[in-house]
Amino acid sequence: MDENRIGQFIAQMRKEKNMTQKDLAEQLHITDKAVSKWERGLSCPDITLLTSIAGILGVTTGELLNGKREENTPEATAGSVDDALLYAVKTTKRKIVSFQNIAAAAFSASLLLGIAVCIICDMAITGKFTWSLYVISSCLFAWLVCFPLIKKGTKGILCSLTAFSILLIPFLYVLSRIIGENTFMMPISIRVSLISIFWLWCVYLICRRLKNRKLMAVSFSLLSAIPLNFAINISLAPILSEPPLDAWDILTCILLILTAGALLFADSAVNRRQP
Repeated sequence: MDENRIGQFIAQMRKEKNMTQKDLAEQLHITDKAVSKWERGLSCPDITLLTSIAGILGVTTGELLNGKREENTPEATAGSVDDALLYAVKTTKRKIVSFQNIAAAAFSASLLLGIAVCIICDMAITGKFTWSLYVISSCLFAWLVCFPLIKKGTKGILCSLTAFSILLIPFLYVLSRIIGENTFMMPISIRVSLISIFWLWCVYLICRRLKNRKLMAVSFSLLSAIPLNFAINISLAPILSEPPLDAWDILTCILLILTAGALLFADSAVNRRQP
């Protein structure tokens, strides 16, 4: 399999379809940087994408793998190649799903085992539920938030973020009730939680909108952390009787701006190199 030939063939067929690298990347749900690497012969498409690429470019998977048009390719041969690739794709997906199921089961079992051990130790030492309540509530919160992400991978991010947004404040309330000092802690916890949840949703929307420009997405996410820092400080300043801004906050903002600027420059340089 000649990577250069495949890349040149992809570029040729893409241009015949009047598509840019970004157009092709968006249809495949990948970055245009990946398409650029294919066309420059630096890498080959993942096997799970071959059938989709061939369908978009209007060629057979056999032609795609050979890097050229086959005028006399029998339909049966082309079909057999497609069937083989589809089988490989399904096999790969089944392996991924199987791994995610095993990881989700192992994660759940680990939390359940941790809860059981802590309950046994707590009852053996104190004769009642005391410090084990922290473990039980924390493990339940972690399971509800992390399980969708482990089970579904990137497809579970939205579900995990939604669970985190809904459950964070109730979880903190439960902890404050266990501690028994909710009068002071809860106002602080609620303010910080609401601001942080709003920021996480902003980052999620930025990454979703710029899914094909990862460097730019990270840059904007870093910049959004600056108003997050100010909002938390201003919100907590009256409660903690501290100034809303100090030297460390200024230094943090400068570092965030410099890092974001470097990422934007790198993103611009990468996109200028692409045809």
